[in-house]
Amino acid sequence: MKKQKRQLVILLAVLVILAGAVPGVRYFMEKREAKEAQEAAEQKGDVIIDAAYEDVVKFSYDYEGVNYTFEKEEESWRIAEDHTLNLKEYSIKNILSGVTPLTARQNIEDVTDLGQYGLDQPERTITLDTGSASYILYVGDHNTLTGTYYVSMPSEARVYVVEQTVITRFNQTYEDVTEEAEEESGEDTGEESDGSSAEPEASG
Repeated sequence: MKKQKRQLVILLAVLVILAGAVPGVRYFMEKREAKEAQEAAEQKGDVIIDAAYEDVVKFSYDYEGVNYTFEKEEESWRIAEDHTLNLKEYSIKNILSGVTPLTARQNIEDVTDLGQYGLDQPERTITLDTGSASYILYVGDHNTLTGTYYVSMPSEARVYVVEQTVITRFNQTYEDVTEEAEEESGEDTGEESDGSSAEPEASG
């Protein structure tokens, strides 16, 4: 009887301890979740370019030392210096898909030395014009370990980390995005026959 009473007391003591520990555990878990959420929020990048594909009326970029510029004419894309060429609409949309909109994977604040990210003298520049807003994006070094690029915008002491596909989509020449002209066939050229198809003369 005394043994059962002692076991009951021990059990009640354990229950009291557990009841007191639950709020502490809950507080610890909530605090850890809040910290993780804060860290995730700090690491989460901002929307750098807040524009839709349909809003863009002109854009340009550098690739292998050449500048490529495109502009929209009556809802169709054209090469800025030659509106006679037909462009592949899906190719243009694919190029712009990474930047309309463009969200950073990470932000690096208060940068004092852009050179460590290859942004003191960027080799590539991407520009975007929606008619109501213009954006300039400088492209810096490629981080091969993370598969990302460092980019920045004018007059900002901030570096953004973006997915490499955002930049590599712009690795296109005019030839890559131009529709091939259809060859004309089966039409009368109007040229006179050179006689090659004439019947041979009878031999003597």
